[in-house]
Amino acid sequence: MIITHQGGNYFKIQSGDLAILVDPENQRSYRGTQIIVNTIKPALAEKPDDGAEEQSAQPIWIDNQGEYEVRGIRVQGWSTGFNPKTKREHTAYRVLFDEISIVILGALTETLNPELVSELSDADIVIAPAGGAPYIAQQAIAKLIRQMEPSIIIPALYKDVKPFLKELDQTEVKPEEKLVIKKKDIIEKAMKICVLQ
Repeated sequence: MIITHQGGNYFKIQSGDLAILVDPENQRSYRGTQIIVNTIKPALAEKPDDGAEEQSAQPIWIDNQGEYEVRGIRVQGWSTGFNPKTKREHTAYRVLFDEISIVILGALTETLNPELVSELSDADIVIAPAGGAPYIAQQAIAKLIRQMEPSIIIPALYKDVKPFLKELDQTEVKPEEKLVIKKKDIIEKAMKICVLQ
């Protein structure tokens, strides 16, 4: 599996010829993608035009809580609340892809209830908002991540990642272009931070 960060909360997760986009910002990258997951509704990008190409070539568009399965990739979504300022519904997802469990917290603005924390706590990878306001405070997200105990933490939605690293007792993490990982490489509850540039 290869994970790349395109900025903000826009990620590409790929294994072989299967690809997932998280919060894409435009339609240019849709080609060759099987699933598009949106943590914010209405989404930042536009839904593909059903008439533009053959229907079978269109990615599956997921922007709500619920359970989905596409070509062996399982996606489960939970509402994390409605933001009255932006008038947008926020959703967190767990994606089971290539035997790796990835939790995408999205534009989280407050901590999760204990039941949802329990649901998300056995993830291999957590993609978390790390920039503080207008998203969840860095101290609060660090506490949440400690409760979840993932193997790998990927920060998102930040301008300066250093305060987030400090909250997780890290002084410096060398940024990487991409994360290349297999299930056998994952060390349970290692809480390793991977900053993707």
